[in-house]
Amino acid sequence: MRKAVPVLLALLIIPVAYFLASSMGGDIGGTDEIPAVPDVVLKLDKTSYAPDETMVLTVVNNADSEATTGYEFQLYRLENGNWKEVNLDMAFIEIAIIIEPGKSWEQIIDLSKLNIDPGHYKIVKSIFVGNVTVKPETEFDIKR
Repeated sequence: MRKAVPVLLALLIIPVAYFLASSMGGDIGGTDEIPAVPDVVLKLDKTSYAPDETMVLTVVNNADSEATTGYEFQLYRLENGNWKEVNLDMAFIEIAIIIEPGKSWEQIIDLSKLNIDPGHYKIVKSIFVGNVTVKPETEFDIKR
């Protein structure tokens, strides 16, 4: 009888622990829901630029809610098959830009101020949509 009590307790504890883990969002082997990524994209006026040209970067908000961004961006250069972040050594204006659903916003970037060499690059912006931060990107080339 004494040996049966611990076995019965174990049989009761396992289903209770399983139920608690599943009701609290614990991973019990099911598939996790992945939130949908809002449809916000970056577009450029061209795909290739000279180092002294001006780039027009357009943020297009195709999401169902407002998108909020700013002037800051990250720049990466493709080197030996890997993206390496470019140190821009510049400050950005801290202003929130709100883009309504279905609208777009243009940012003018003077490439001569970036002091970048010829190569393949991508530009990335952080954009807050609903309760999700997305980081759309677009690629371009710098040629002499």
